[in-house]
Amino acid sequence: MQFKHLLTLCFFALTCLFVQPLMAQNKTVTGKVSDAKDGSALPGVSVVVKGSQVGTNTDANGQFKLSVPANGATLVFSFVGYTPQEVAATGGAPVNVSLQSTSTALSEVVVVSVGYGSQRKKDVTGAVESISSKDFNQGAVINPLTQIQGKVAGVNITQQGGNPNSEDAGISIRGQTSISGNQNPLFVIDGVATTGNSQFQNLSPEDIESYDVLKDASATSIYGSRGANGVILVTTKKGRQGRAQIDYAGFVGISNQSKYYDLLNATEYANAIKDIPGVDQSKYLKGGDVDWQRAITRTALTHNNNIAVSGGANGFSYRGSVNYSLQEGTIKNNGRKQLGFRFNADQKALNDKLVLSLNLSNTTVYRDQLTDRAVTERYIFNTPPTQPIYNADGTYNNSFKDFDLANPLYHLLETYNKGTTYQTLGNFSANYNLLPSLKIGATGIYIHDNTLTHYFQPTFTNEGNLNTARQQSYNKTSYQSNAHIDYNESFGKHNISATAVYEFNDFQDESFEAQGYNYLVPENLDNVLQGGDASRNKITSSKTEYKIISYLARLNYNYDNRFYLTASVRRDGSDKFGRNSQYGTFPAVNVAYRFKKDLLNNVSWVDDIKLRLGYGKVGNSSALDPYQNITLYGAGQKYFDGGSSFQYPSTYTFIQNPNSDLQWEERVGRNIGLDFSLFNNRLSGDINYYNDKTNKMLYRYLVPTPPFFVDNIYANVGSLTNKGLEIALTGQVVKGTNFSWTMNGQITFNKTKITSLSGSYNGFNLSSDQIISSSASGRGLSSVFLTYLKPGYPIDVFYLQHFEGVNDKGESQLSSDFRYIDPNPKFNYGIGNTFNYNNWSLSFFFRGVYGQKVYNNPQLIFTTLSRLPDNNVTKDALTSGNTDVRSSDRFLENASYLRLDNASLGYTFKNIKGISNLRLYLAGNNIFVITKYKGLDPEVAPVSHYVDGNVGTIPSYPKTRAFVLGANVSFK
Repeated sequence: MQFKHLLTLCFFALTCLFVQPLMAQNKTVTGKVSDAKDGSALPGVSVVVKGSQVGTNTDANGQFKLSVPANGATLVFSFVGYTPQEVAATGGAPVNVSLQSTSTALSEVVVVSVGYGSQRKKDVTGAVESISSKDFNQGAVINPLTQIQGKVAGVNITQQGGNPNSEDAGISIRGQTSISGNQNPLFVIDGVATTGNSQFQNLSPEDIESYDVLKDASATSIYGSRGANGVILVTTKKGRQGRAQIDYAGFVGISNQSKYYDLLNATEYANAIKDIPGVDQSKYLKGGDVDWQRAITRTALTHNNNIAVSGGANGFSYRGSVNYSLQEGTIKNNGRKQLGFRFNADQKALNDKLVLSLNLSNTTVYRDQLTDRAVTERYIFNTPPTQPIYNADGTYNNSFKDFDLANPLYHLLETYNKGTTYQTLGNFSANYNLLPSLKIGATGIYIHDNTLTHYFQPTFTNEGNLNTARQQSYNKTSYQSNAHIDYNESFGKHNISATAVYEFNDFQDESFEAQGYNYLVPENLDNVLQGGDASRNKITSSKTEYKIISYLARLNYNYDNRFYLTASVRRDGSDKFGRNSQYGTFPAVNVAYRFKKDLLNNVSWVDDIKLRLGYGKVGNSSALDPYQNITLYGAGQKYFDGGSSFQYPSTYTFIQNPNSDLQWEERVGRNIGLDFSLFNNRLSGDINYYNDKTNKMLYRYLVPTPPFFVDNIYANVGSLTNKGLEIALTGQVVKGTNFSWTMNGQITFNKTKITSLSGSYNGFNLSSDQIISSSASGRGLSSVFLTYLKPGYPIDVFYLQHFEGVNDKGESQLSSDFRYIDPNPKFNYGIGNTFNYNNWSLSFFFRGVYGQKVYNNPQLIFTTLSRLPDNNVTKDALTSGNTDVRSSDRFLENASYLRLDNASLGYTFKNIKGISNLRLYLAGNNIFVITKYKGLDPEVAPVSHYVDGNVGTIPSYPKTRAFVLGANVSFK
């Protein structure tokens, strides 16, 4: 045995003698690889010693470390989409390399944000789509949503109407995912997960560099419950090392209402009422000739200005910007001003191992809000054109006493309604490389959103109303933090990255409102709320808070840049839910295979092709407000005190049943996708098919009393499905030295269906055959239920009688049976073209919807002849021949449309001393729309349940058409 140990020792000694000289002949080389165009780090670049199998890949920060022969070696850097480069490894200095892009499709957007990290586009395994600034929509863009509207397959953005203060655009990714929760995706701005759409919509569009849209559940699972409806990652522009640069971007333009209803002029109105029995014409014919639609509208001015300064040196980079915009509304006394500041900076320290990052933004929005919706929804369509705006002495004509009649301009201009929003977003992060392959980091985030509104409506002469004053304050505050560990390593052809994250989120909301009536000094507006009738004062307030705590682990594996695996698991906990089910576990997995090298190596017209498969589960808590899982008490029912008002009793009672078993809504998603680049990148694109299902839907269901305190309870019952196909293509039709033509487009097919609304809770049946989701009515008509949520049918299916014509008495003839009709579009699409000729550029973008149906409730209201002379001054009232109008499929109209959404013509000046870039352009938005729909505009946000305008009313703010002249200038 001792002889065996002696032989072992001798062998070890001999090995050391041979190995030590060999090791002495090697040296370690480090460095970084970046994009030659923008300086961004390139992860996954192959670094190989020429003529050998020795090599490695760059990590997520573009850095590498490799042992090479000490007597000199040549390193070969190669990366799909870039020209290979050879560099001699000499001396002890780091080897820093910049690669030139060859613009192959799968890596044209080199780095894609995927949440808590980034990947090369060709390495992405989930359904992620990117859009950079060069592809943004042009024109009068103040709301950044306009930049990507219609550009991304599967993303439906509907901005209904032209109100500059509207922030309730319909945004959905891959259909509706809940029957009671919101459908809005999560917007993440430079790593800051926002708490509301307005924080993104108030961001200056000129500060945005790119968007990355995470669409399928396997991709969005990285953000857990907050990403249940999809995630839109927004990357803003950053400063770079080098000389300071000043950028200016701005435009000025005008906008007008794009379409008007046909109203009667004074002569037509007088002729229409002269033969109506019992009508005293002198009461109505006052010498005026006014189109009240046009009386309250104007040609509106819009301008936007953004100035940014950026630069950096010695490991420090920065960018600061100031934005000011003015957007007048096409309706008078309505508009929006915004002043925003944004600053971001990065500082490297400790031999570039430590990176400190700071992002700050502060935005103030001043609103002149639409003062009186009755003006646009009732008065302008009822008030006779023969009534003048002003009396002979210059005062407002207000000789109206009917509820539906008033001087629209008087109401509009004399009502005071202003709001101011203050938004602050800030985050600070520190990331430290413990080892070349191991990094730790932490981030702190603060978001504060305050809105204060002021309202005063005067006493209108002859209308008998009391003046009213009101102030409202809303505060939303969020504290967020996370800590993370990242590991990146390569072993030959094997590449591994792993991430572990801890998150803490605290959300606080509070509101306050004070209101009063009958003020003796109206000049004080809302500034002396105690100065009215004290017996009519009203004060309300509220405050809520909830927390979400999450744990996340993710692993990415890549073999030879061909085989990919991404797996993650996230555990979310929220105190919105019952004590028995506050936490939910949500896994996801993706695999991908790039088979150009293996199967299509000899097919010259295929540049690259990748197949993706994904599965993921995410939770959703948006259907619940805080405290809906516990017993709540409140004041009992009001009772009439025998005097002039209703009073609350002094006792309290149960107002909500508890449910300690409330659970997360669960969305399970499956996705199969194909990314490809063909014909030397002349044609590229991606195709995705998805099949998603939402289980355990949250809704307020009816229950018996007793044993329950009240007759409803929040419970997890029911399910729905989303199935769809997305196709996005980009083609370089002409690719020349002086002239190029690029065409791109996307089309999305989506089908959402309710599969169940039934279940049980504690032995009690919770079910519903159908749930009412909207109703509509005409003036003087009772409300009629229109759309429902019904198992086996799409979301918001209509249930209507069939219209069979009008009899000789002017009465509507309807069938005896009701029919279910799907109003949802068959598909959505967008088509863009960009032409470049020397210094000129021309682009235009069409956006459309096919198969959509919209219930034209205004047409129902306008069609009734008997409304003259007091309640309808539209020409439809004269031509319909109806004396009896009832709700039916007569007013469910084909609302398919094709819209020329925007077009721009620009010229870029070159070789101007002191100016590195100068571009002037002319652009238009909503230039025309082709549709059979009879209303003002067929674009209806999903939240309105496909009823034109607010339920039972006329659209409160028509869509606008805008033209602008703009400039982009850079000084360096």
